[in-house]
Amino acid sequence: MTERQKYLFDLQGFVVVEDVLSYDECDMAIEKIKAKMQPMQKTPDGYDANGTWYNAGNLLEDGQPFTKLIDHPGLYEVLSEIINPMLRLESAYSFVRFKGCPPFEIHGGHRGGRVNFRYYVHNSQINTGLTVVAFALQDITEADGGFACIPGSHKSDFAVPPEDREELFAVGGPLVRNIAMPKGSATLFTETLAHGAASWQQDEPRYGLFYKYNDRAAIYHDQNHRRPSQKAFDMMTEEQKCYFNTAWQAFGPEGRHRNDVPEFDGMDTGE
Repeated sequence: MTERQKYLFDLQGFVVVEDVLSYDECDMAIEKIKAKMQPMQKTPDGYDANGTWYNAGNLLEDGQPFTKLIDHPGLYEVLSEIINPMLRLESAYSFVRFKGCPPFEIHGGHRGGRVNFRYYVHNSQINTGLTVVAFALQDITEADGGFACIPGSHKSDFAVPPEDREELFAVGGPLVRNIAMPKGSATLFTETLAHGAASWQQDEPRYGLFYKYNDRAAIYHDQNHRRPSQKAFDMMTEEQKCYFNTAWQAFGPEGRHRNDVPEFDGMDTGE
């Protein structure tokens, strides 16, 4: 992780890493997402999707380019330093949003001290929990309505007052900024950051691709529900399989607190 990346991540709560995927890999990912996407009845906020929101899961079963992103060196350099070298990939999925779709309202923005939603710096070391990597499979400008956030909100010790939430967290309001992302780049942001997505404005749908990482010792999403299938594991390296090991604290079963041996590759896990 470069000093520039540390500065920007600490200042903003996110950092953009360019040239993670080639243009051909972006186009390949979009075609595979198109083949798997299913319409959503409701948006994540509970609004009627009206044909403007789709999702696609089990992407790792489709191999490349999704598999290579599990432990992409440029991403690992950042994630291992701000979370932990022993990482877990909690989920990998896509949201496809069409022009005029309801926004994904701003949420988060309060470092409450819990392991998944923490942020602090001690002795020049960044410490955070659940972290999202949002990949740009197409060029996205600030006017397009992609990733939106309130930069710096990940450091807030106070939650937004309920009576002020609609005003202060309004997409398009004075605090919220839309983030431009060039095709092939990835934006890494802590879930502690207040974030969401503005309504998409382009005729071509937004093909969003998201990977969520966490400390090996922490749990947010249901591990059994989110774990890849054996078909997906068969396309991974031994190192990549380790990103899906069960979360254990340091005093779990002997040997299970490490993250250098895969547990879910067809072996009997004892569960």
